[in-house]
Amino acid sequence: MKKFTLEEDYLGEFVDPVNYDLEVGGDKPSHHFYSDLAKQVGGTVLEVACGTGLVAIPLAQQGLSVTGMDIVPEMLEQAKRKSEALGLSIRWFQGDARNFNLNEKFNFIYMTGNAFQAFLNNADQQDLLQNIRKHLTKGGVFAFETRNPNWEECSTDLNEAEWITYTNDKGFSVRITETREYDHVAQVLVYNLYRRWEEAGVDKERITHIAIRYTFPQELNALLEQSGFQILHQYGNWDKSPLTKDSPSIISVCKLA
Repeated sequence: MKKFTLEEDYLGEFVDPVNYDLEVGGDKPSHHFYSDLAKQVGGTVLEVACGTGLVAIPLAQQGLSVTGMDIVPEMLEQAKRKSEALGLSIRWFQGDARNFNLNEKFNFIYMTGNAFQAFLNNADQQDLLQNIRKHLTKGGVFAFETRNPNWEECSTDLNEAEWITYTNDKGFSVRITETREYDHVAQVLVYNLYRRWEEAGVDKERITHIAIRYTFPQELNALLEQSGFQILHQYGNWDKSPLTKDSPSIISVCKLA
């Protein structure tokens, strides 16, 4: 059985932060969920796997004390440029969520963008949660989401399927298609993404890969409990509807047990 690791070629998707923002940026219900929760909890905020600050920056604009941490330097450089342009004093740190140490604790820690699924094996998930626990104040809150597994998503499809078409930072129309391969034993789905565009009469192509781990609800709950967390709330969508088999997400709000 293959052991999937974060160190494989699965971070190449995140080395073009300007176009990343153009592809996935914009206001989303998840942003409002974490913003409301951060204001409810109060105090200091840490976003783990913050990317280009798509959520951290709006939180800071509301007057919250925000720190962002990510493993990809290019994403952090973009986040810093954006926050400085807005006059925001957000602290940005590069680090691996499994072993970073900021020597402080936070009232509210969150991960979004389904970043939890980037931790591809049991050891990585456990290291992540123990490190979150180390940085959380007593009485603090940790929240994150992961996709709810369903059989349609957890399948292999080697036929290219359309994802999106967008205009990149140079003004070219980029068409993105995808194929996927699922390992049912490892519970890891690999997306192969193909970006194609025409530039100065020349066809261009960029291929990247994303690997995501699917964790089933009872498996996730056991993992959180074993890692020293108590689940306060668990939702199936951003409107706080209950988790069911048809829910798109498993959204967990936890505290230290």
